[in-house]
Amino acid sequence: MADYSSRYLPFLQRVLTPSRLQHSLGVMQVMGELAKIYALDEERALTTGLLHDAAKDLSTEQIEKIIVEAHIEFHDPCEHDYVLYLHRPVGAFYVSKELGITDPSILDAIYRHTWFGKIESFEPPLVWCLRFSDILEPNRRWDGAARRIQEGEPLLRETVFAGRLAEAAFIHADILIKFFEDTGKPVHQNYYRVFRDLSIRLNKASERY
Repeated sequence: MADYSSRYLPFLQRVLTPSRLQHSLGVMQVMGELAKIYALDEERALTTGLLHDAAKDLSTEQIEKIIVEAHIEFHDPCEHDYVLYLHRPVGAFYVSKELGITDPSILDAIYRHTWFGKIESFEPPLVWCLRFSDILEPNRRWDGAARRIQEGEPLLRETVFAGRLAEAAFIHADILIKFFEDTGKPVHQNYYRVFRDLSIRLNKASERY
């Protein structure tokens, strides 16, 4: 995995903070582990994990330029929040342009994994595995205001690594909805819709959303 990551490390070292790079390496590690469980192409999974946050530390000027250049359309007011939502579509365009990434599965996973845009309730495993890895990577420290994630992380980890994707997706959506609501962060309507759809699919009783 170390040899593989060196292909993109010089670029990421220039554009990311050290802590963000460490996080990206952690996500790549978990994606490699999940590739075996969910029958993902290993190189595709590793690339997706490593590059998922490549645009997270761009300047406001760079972000605004990419929004125009990539013709990014907004479908919900909360999508203007760069940290929570917008950095993903910006990131997909960024790695395509700067690194020549053309694999549509990789770009799609980077674009969708923060629920930006018009997403489906039952998305490809690569997308969900990236969402899971973003929380489960070993360098994360969920404490303080993130207690909801800290509380839900053990069950999410157990379910993800047991290969129960739909159930893990349900838990993931529930954890983040609670976290966003508790901390006053904008909750994309996609979260509520996907949670409802998954609750029906899994026959889980819930009237919360």
